[in-house]
Amino acid sequence: MQKIPQILFITQKIHQNDDDLAFVILWIKEMIKQGAKVKVICLQRGDFDDSFEVYSLGKEKGAGRIQRIFTFFKLIFTLKYNRVFVHMNPEYVSLGGWYWWLRRKPIYLWYTHYTMHLHLWLSGFLSKRMFAATSQSLPQYDDNPKKVITGHGIDMSFWLKDSEEKRQQPKQILTVHRICRSKRLELSIKALKYLPQDFTLKVYGRDVEKDYYLEIKELIVKENLENRVSLMGPMPMPELKKIYPNYSLMFNMAMETIDKTMLEGMLFGIYPITTPNNSQAIGLPVWPKGESARDIADFVLAGEYKKYSRDYLRGIVEQKHSLPFLINKMLKYITLGN
Repeated sequence: MQKIPQILFITQKIHQNDDDLAFVILWIKEMIKQGAKVKVICLQRGDFDDSFEVYSLGKEKGAGRIQRIFTFFKLIFTLKYNRVFVHMNPEYVSLGGWYWWLRRKPIYLWYTHYTMHLHLWLSGFLSKRMFAATSQSLPQYDDNPKKVITGHGIDMSFWLKDSEEKRQQPKQILTVHRICRSKRLELSIKALKYLPQDFTLKVYGRDVEKDYYLEIKELIVKENLENRVSLMGPMPMPELKKIYPNYSLMFNMAMETIDKTMLEGMLFGIYPITTPNNSQAIGLPVWPKGESARDIADFVLAGEYKKYSRDYLRGIVEQKHSLPFLINKMLKYITLGN
């Protein structure tokens, strides 16, 4: 009989109304639904329904770095668990990995970026498995059996519950992601120059790189696009349910990564226009020929994407990127400790 995994889940934030990380709560609830016992350590805690154990390192209360590290060690030394799951922050493996290795508690990392650094190198050495949404992430470990491709985890029941059917505006284009250089928002904005004047772009996302955000604002003015591009700021995840049904197209030219917002939008019939590599990783049937602003605009004007219905796009998410599929795949490794 398999032993029930008692997972110590370590993440940055537990906050059900966060614009970026609210989905983590859905992941943990699905782990519990599939039979795992879960305790959570987070850097900071916000709104939450107290449906599972959460221990904050206290950033929301102003705890300094030394105090947070002390609290972290106190928790990992005293809590009862037999598996460790680190979400997106390999720094925690660097901090606590020596202890977990000595106590023979298997470590699992979820990571969706592609640049190597010391914390990731240590994670590669200490972890049993490193989970990634697509093959584009963790390219340094392509030949390493520790790397496991899982797809993203989209909770379809959350997004589709009480969702509204609205008339989509085909010439109003949506973008939802953090505003930083790796997302290459400038390509999406410049694509408007090659589209008719009645095409507009609304951008929802936190300005995490202030200098880049200023460059984007300057670009909008330089290209005389003030009336066609709207920077809307961050949007709490639950509120996106009201945003997605209004659109049929989404731009996202992030390099070598799939933002989950593209998959969320697909549930509502939004066709994501992204890079060829991202498109293939998602499982889309058609995509732009290249990654330039002109390529994006040409793809929009060609209109081939219109052949694919909301049900078709929703089916891709269900088959390849659903939350139950993701959690089940990871728990198969975690439960066995291999």
